[in-house]
Amino acid sequence: MDKKQLLILKSGLLCRGIRVSGPARAALIKEYPHFFDKGFIDAANISVCGMNVCVSAGEKFTLTSPFLLEYDQNGYFLCYCGERVPVSFFGELPATGTFLDSMARLHSPGCINIWPSSVCCFDTESGKCAFCSLERTSARPVEPEKMASALRILLSKCSGALNFSGGTYISPDNMARYWIDLTARIRAFSSCPITVELAPPQDLSLLTSLRKAGATACIMNLEVANEELRRTVCHGKSAISKTHYYAAFKRAVADFGYGMVSSVLIAGVQPAADIIAECRELAAIGVYPTIMPLRPMDSCSMRDTPPCDPEELLEMSEELGAILRERGMDPDRQPGCTKCGGCSLENDCRKFSGTHISCDLCYAK
Repeated sequence: MDKKQLLILKSGLLCRGIRVSGPARAALIKEYPHFFDKGFIDAANISVCGMNVCVSAGEKFTLTSPFLLEYDQNGYFLCYCGERVPVSFFGELPATGTFLDSMARLHSPGCINIWPSSVCCFDTESGKCAFCSLERTSARPVEPEKMASALRILLSKCSGALNFSGGTYISPDNMARYWIDLTARIRAFSSCPITVELAPPQDLSLLTSLRKAGATACIMNLEVANEELRRTVCHGKSAISKTHYYAAFKRAVADFGYGMVSSVLIAGVQPAADIIAECRELAAIGVYPTIMPLRPMDSCSMRDTPPCDPEELLEMSEELGAILRERGMDPDRQPGCTKCGGCSLENDCRKFSGTHISCDLCYAK
């Protein structure tokens, strides 16, 4: 399989997810029981031909996927359009004997993803982001002291970059202070890379404090470029204006460095031209843009929306890959989610140059 075919395959998997045969399901329940967890938080990461892919398997939209995961005595295989490609998994993290064992996920070699907060101030009946699949499982985030204690055990057994995300508890400023506290506690016993995903705080000095506490990189997701559309798709979170986002981006770049701040834009909910224009603006100020496709998860209000078109995702990702090369942005410099790249294509496209790659897989457009 050549590089072009790999990009086409990954785009399809990101947008359409995967179906699972009976034998594969029985084997996965024994070996990788988290594979079928619903929601974006717990979507599984797999390796296909050495390529990291975050793939959904338990959602309704995956039932019509052209990709089928099979299993036999030789292992797992991805079957589509007459092809049969080996699939491997990144494995489980070492057990800590704490709550962390059910929360931490290995998203790629060396990238440990953790969501300490399942409660979000924007998660109201009218305010929740339409694409968000976060479900509240507790009344408040895990206490920083408790989280740091569990991480001390985990990091004594393995190494890796920590990537933190989750709901915005009480307010962006309150959540920023939570991350500052947690980061400082981790720095008392570990020098591992730490990436924090957060909503822009009103008090931008908190971003400086986060960097001083020891965070390596930060992610602030704009998600939707057009302000009017943002108010529809992210009704509650759109109270944070785009102007404030850009003020936060510039402050964070000054603190963390060029290419050490990133932001996600979601394909499938807005015009491709808006996404590319926003990517250019972000890259121009030193922010690393990421394009993730809409996945209409069962627990989000957009559950009946068609998934993002794989060809459109690939077209945009190719353009973004070229922008990253032009700007000298290297994902390997930003540990965590950006370097992992399992949820998007731009890192893969950045490696390749050339003309547009036509999607010719047999999924319906």
